[in-house]
Amino acid sequence: MSEHEKDFVGPVVTRGEISDAVAEAAEIDNEGRETRLEENAGYVRIEVQGECVIRFDTVSDVLGHRFTMSDLERNMPAFSGLIRVDSEQVRFLAVKK
Repeated sequence: MSEHEKDFVGPVVTRGEISDAVAEAAEIDNEGRETRLEENAGYVRIEVQGECVIRFDTVSDVLGHRFTMSDLERNMPAFSGLIRVDSEQVRFLAVKK
């Protein structure tokens, strides 16, 4: 894996309505950063270069109803990077060595 590949971080979300909304929110909340999606049969890997921010309000707006960290946790079997959570957002950070 190249150093560039290690810079991509974000959640792996079970495929469905939540993964669609989180992927759309990732595009909105990380404007200007390279974002990529890896869609598989059962999950979607959402990756942003350097830092991936997912704001709960953005996901709520996309879904049309309230979205919280516990909703993400129930649908996120894995993630890459370091994770930081507060009441408004979750951030996935690349590990710098």
